[in-house]
Amino acid sequence: MKPKIALISWTLGIEDLDSLFTTTKQMGINYMQFCGDHTKYQPKEVAKKAKEHGITLISYDPFNCKPPKKEDATLEKSVAFYTNMIKYGADLGVDMVTLQGLAFWTQESQTYQQQLHQIIAAVKQLTQVAKKYNITLTYEACNQYELPCVHSSKDLLTIYNAVNADNLLLVLDSFHMNINEPDMISPILNIGNKLHSYHISDSNRGGIGYGKINYLEQYNTMQQIGFNGFVCIEVVIDECTPYKLPMTATQQQTFKEQVERSVAVWSSFFPN
Repeated sequence: MKPKIALISWTLGIEDLDSLFTTTKQMGINYMQFCGDHTKYQPKEVAKKAKEHGITLISYDPFNCKPPKKEDATLEKSVAFYTNMIKYGADLGVDMVTLQGLAFWTQESQTYQQQLHQIIAAVKQLTQVAKKYNITLTYEACNQYELPCVHSSKDLLTIYNAVNADNLLLVLDSFHMNINEPDMISPILNIGNKLHSYHISDSNRGGIGYGKINYLEQYNTMQQIGFNGFVCIEVVIDECTPYKLPMTATQQQTFKEQVERSVAVWSSFFPN
């Protein structure tokens, strides 16, 4: 069995599509979760460019997904926004669209439970929309410093069980797990066959080996649950943040080295 490894596009900080796909290919990666701004990129043009460079787009993750104004943060408007993102993903030619940005649309809710209730109501509607386009929806748990709610595998399972839709699956991220979970193993076991994909960034958000997460242990646990989905590299190097990405030549080289090391280490876990 070969590893299925993808790169998450926002981490490169590259806007030009040709440069984005060329750089990805140079790092030995053939798959990408695309996160480009839906207001800037025409989906069919993105798909065309990706194909020209030999990159397979596996999913759409709308990185620009906050409500434009505070008063727009309603259930109805969140469903309308993500309905458009599902259509964008279908035009992009992918079969998965992410939903974790729904948390930004719950800022008017007074309690954490109300936030989860609004998200569940939205996801129930969106899974019906997604079925029309043969799209699988995923929800990822992200730490509390980035999103206002849905921080743990427990929250993910609450959403999953309440929605009860066959086109909804879940995503875990090693960096977020390191912050919000009591351990790094039980979330994988608890999610089990509901795990769609797994994101790699070490405890300091760098590549494998630049922090303290035991990735061999993570790999072995995923083998226990029969995981055969994509592992997505989501490295953020020192001096950068999710909103301040590699700009200098030195930063770009450091990023490239950490991504390539992560690919090599994860691949080494697989038997020849």
